[in-house]
Amino acid sequence: MEKVTPVDTTDITNTSGQGTKAPAGGGDRLRDILNAELELGRLLFTAGSPGQRILDSIAFLNEKLDGGKLKVLLGFEALVITVEQGTKRKVGMVDYPMPVALNANAISEISRYLHSLPDGKDPGTVLHDLERLPLWLHYDRILTIAAVTLFTVIFGYFNHADAWALLIIGIAALLAATVRILVTGRGYSYYLVVLATTLVATLVAAILSRVIPTNTPLISLIIPCIFVIPGYQLINGGWEVLRNHLHIGIPRLVVFLNVLAIMTVGVLAVLLIYNPGQDGPGLYLPLSVSLVTVTALGGLTAACYCVLMNAPRQAILVCFICGAAGRLLRNGIVMTGGDVYLGVFCGTLVISMLALLICPYWKLPIALPLVAASVQFVPGYYIILSLQGMAEIISMGQSVPYTVVSSTISNGLLSLFVAASIVMGTLLPLLIFGKERRWY
Repeated sequence: MEKVTPVDTTDITNTSGQGTKAPAGGGDRLRDILNAELELGRLLFTAGSPGQRILDSIAFLNEKLDGGKLKVLLGFEALVITVEQGTKRKVGMVDYPMPVALNANAISEISRYLHSLPDGKDPGTVLHDLERLPLWLHYDRILTIAAVTLFTVIFGYFNHADAWALLIIGIAALLAATVRILVTGRGYSYYLVVLATTLVATLVAAILSRVIPTNTPLISLIIPCIFVIPGYQLINGGWEVLRNHLHIGIPRLVVFLNVLAIMTVGVLAVLLIYNPGQDGPGLYLPLSVSLVTVTALGGLTAACYCVLMNAPRQAILVCFICGAAGRLLRNGIVMTGGDVYLGVFCGTLVISMLALLICPYWKLPIALPLVAASVQFVPGYYIILSLQGMAEIISMGQSVPYTVVSSTISNGLLSLFVAASIVMGTLLPLLIFGKERRWY
């Protein structure tokens, strides 16, 4: 009969998600190590960090603190860690709220702290240090609203809105961003904020499109709420699924789909009242001028997104370079007759390669430029059009025109392949050239 060795098992459960304070009666180093690792995982998850970075960071901290054998179960609602040294074993759990935005400054500060951590540091001190890190970088509200507005207007240009539609998009996005900040500040749930923002953006755009003459009224209605789409959830979720972290990757993709469904409800509520009709010709520039313009705008989009995700200021230049390079290659391929999917894949591939080369010298987490520069390719416009087409098919039944069915399928497939191209293009270089690298 196998001999069973007794172990010292302690469960530390934090149901509030507000920290990992250990019970009184200090002196237990293994318990302090567990608390520090739980707090590290909680901070990274609530900052929107990719799962692999969370796992690598906890493993790195465990090695620095000589925590012994480590087992981590990373879930979407809670983190469970087991540390074991000889006959002693400690088990702890911490829950956390769903991240509603990517806090790039928090990921950067935690990464900087871990890289400067000496061997054998007291785990109680590490826990204290983690709790005191300056994780929140608050940009001025006016700057944030300006970044949202500019980001949305550029997105409209990428989707061939005409000049008057860009004006409508800018005004609607500005008002929607202001409402989003006000509603969020009153403590309403994330999904209610999404719905309110979408309704305001679409209603304002619908009213303005009746006053301001535009050839692309449908684009002017849909684009103003695009900034609400959590592109980082799509990218993170795709990464997790491909890394076999299904228990965290699938929920992230579900959050992305939930937001799209809620946005579609808001858009359709307005479209049931006001049908803008078909779009006409958009804004097109000469080929040579267009390539230079979209390259600069691609970098500017990434810089705007840096403001939205609270990125440290030294990351803005890196994100601008990656965003401009990705957009240049994507549009260069499309303008020479290449596929949109191929253009997006190659564009995100270049973004990932540049991030791998630049980020170590700037001491920045690679996830920052990957997300900030790639989110411009998220096919939000076509996803919403596809969902709108599905709603028309359901409401019209068998009498639905063939053009509605074909455009719905086309938009849906386009969205699916573009989303897959973004995930594969950003992840492949990390798997091939960064397979020996630990992300912390």
